[in-house]
Amino acid sequence: MLSAILKLLLRDVFQLARRGRNWLTSLAAERRTALRLDRLADRLTGMGIRIDILRKRMNEGRLDEPLDADASLREALRGLKEDIRTVRCQLSVLSGPRSSPRLQRAFARLAAVAEKTYAAADKLQWEIDEHDQMGGAPQAPPATRLSA
Repeated sequence: MLSAILKLLLRDVFQLARRGRNWLTSLAAERRTALRLDRLADRLTGMGIRIDILRKRMNEGRLDEPLDADASLREALRGLKEDIRTVRCQLSVLSGPRSSPRLQRAFARLAAVAEKTYAAADKLQWEIDEHDQMGGAPQAPPATRLSA
């Protein structure tokens, strides 16, 4: 009888230990995910800052020659916007009420930074078109001038 009670007690202790280990593992996974989301938000913030610096230089008139005669910068901005759109779609699928508060903050920060960077890239793309048109620069083919 004592052996059966001891077995039940040990089984309960092992189940508690397993639950505790699983909880700690999931907590660590959430923390790693939140840190990765924060790093992505930091990279997008850096890109937004570079975009703003380029726009500022362009608006101050420091750039006399065509800024993007071969349309490579506009193509890079289009790729950035497409990547941001993909990230935003994935965020909408992943974020939810079941997430931890830390993950929800990371999702919200990344979504805000992604939206701001997307808008800055879109605005720069249009301003480059205007700048190059005013400067008499050769235009890129219409297929590469479309905004994403």
